[in-house]
Amino acid sequence: QADKQILQDTTRYRVFEQSIGLNGARTSYFHNSIGGYHGAKPARLQDLAEFYLYQGNIQPLNLLNVKYIITQNEEGAEQVQINPQANGNVWFVQNVKIVPDADTEILALDSLNTRQTAIVQKKFANEITSKIFPVDSTDSIELVAHQPNYLKYKSNSAKEKLAVFSEVYYPEGWNVYVDGNEANYFKADYILRAMMVPKGTHIIEFKFEPEVVKTGSNISLASNIVLILIVLGGLFYGYRKKASTAEA
Repeated sequence: QADKQILQDTTRYRVFEQSIGLNGARTSYFHNSIGGYHGAKPARLQDLAEFYLYQGNIQPLNLLNVKYIITQNEEGAEQVQINPQANGNVWFVQNVKIVPDADTEILALDSLNTRQTAIVQKKFANEITSKIFPVDSTDSIELVAHQPNYLKYKSNSAKEKLAVFSEVYYPEGWNVYVDGNEANYFKADYILRAMMVPKGTHIIEFKFEPEVVKTGSNISLASNIVLILIVLGGLFYGYRKKASTAEA
């Protein structure tokens, strides 16, 4: 019943099952979960769980857009709780706090309003053009299309903004494009992606394009071409041999 209730919501969100934690294979079957099927988890996710989630602090759930939490009542029956603090799929922040390292970064999330302030390591500071971004009620950014290897957002703002995306930072394969032109993104809030978004209306696309896939595709294409040439060569040789035999 809990799953049926949640599945009535057709927007994009994540679900956390409290009794299972990050190892919710059943949750992953029905919903977008934060843990997935495999027992091994991304290190940053595990860190956030140990620092906060397992201590009763739901900050990781807010960052990862966990809109629904499945709990159990006193009789052991499942029930659904809505998390009103979930940050959503993407948001513009008003402030940036620069910290020296990853340890400071994770500790700074403790009581932070991550919808308003982003925590960024010093090594990414040169990616940011300002530490303050005034609120404008006309600004907007939203997720408009999504697949496992593709995410598309539409933004509109009167000035340049800093956007934080509720997706795990993974530069080894994920590339970002603004209006078709490749751009830069960086890590924020210990685990998420962030980037500067130009003023005006834009289409932002994240594409999963790992080099290993490109290399494999090129090798596969080359192998297919060689195979075709060998087959054609064999057919041509057979034709010539048959023709020579007929003339003799």
